[in-house]
Amino acid sequence: MRRTRLNVVPPVSKEIALGKKELALGQVIDGDKVMSLPTTVAHAPAYIDDVPATTSVRESRTQRVRRLQEEARALAREQIAEFEVLLDATAKAAMEIADGGEVYSIGAREICRRLADELPRTLQTLQVISKKR
Repeated sequence: MRRTRLNVVPPVSKEIALGKKELALGQVIDGDKVMSLPTTVAHAPAYIDDVPATTSVRESRTQRVRRLQEEARALAREQIAEFEVLLDATAKAAMEIADGGEVYSIGAREICRRLADELPRTLQTLQVISKKR
């Protein structure tokens, strides 16, 4: 593996004389160009007042935890409802393939027939379980 050399002069605490050009702290040579690098980093401490609140009125941690848990439960209910729709659509598609005749292979028709029989019961079970919560 071949290594390449970089034309970088490490920053030093004293000025360096380089022909007619002088380099100061934080400057590097890139080919025939001299670039200045930032030597200081601006730092402003972050205060709690600087951070925008998520709600207009400050809520306690317990209230925030309860609110976030309720949001998570609502999202879970939405996802289960979407899954129920997908299960129903899959059961209908499986029934169409099962009743498709000789166009589909016997193995595909048999698997789809089993799915068409099983998925409606699975959907009913899921609906009962999700209504309990």
